[in-house]
Amino acid sequence: MSWSDEPRRVTDALRHVRRELGAPDPGFLDAIRASWSELVGDALGAHSEPLHLRGGRLRIFVDDPAWAGQFRYLADQLVATLHERVPGAGVREISVAANRSIGDAEPDPTDPTSGP
Repeated sequence: MSWSDEPRRVTDALRHVRRELGAPDPGFLDAIRASWSELVGDALGAHSEPLHLRGGRLRIFVDDPAWAGQFRYLADQLVATLHERVPGAGVREISVAANRSIGDAEPDPTDPTSGP
């Protein structure tokens, strides 16, 4: 019987898939989240959250586009800091997603239901 035919624990199967996809151990993202305010400062930390880490890219959510600009400005410094503080995470790039609250969204002029 080959390895693929034998029953496996789910955690072993997930670990294998994670390695195949090149994803880091989930503990690295947890370590980044746990020290987030220390890594980026209290102001940025209060308006952002690390979402996921895939293929060396750390995806960060910010609550307003203005904070996204700050992260883009500080991206190289943050990558260097992460290499020092969480070396096994392998962060090589920062990616930022900004979101406005629904009430702030501009109405779509082509959508008759989105008007005033």
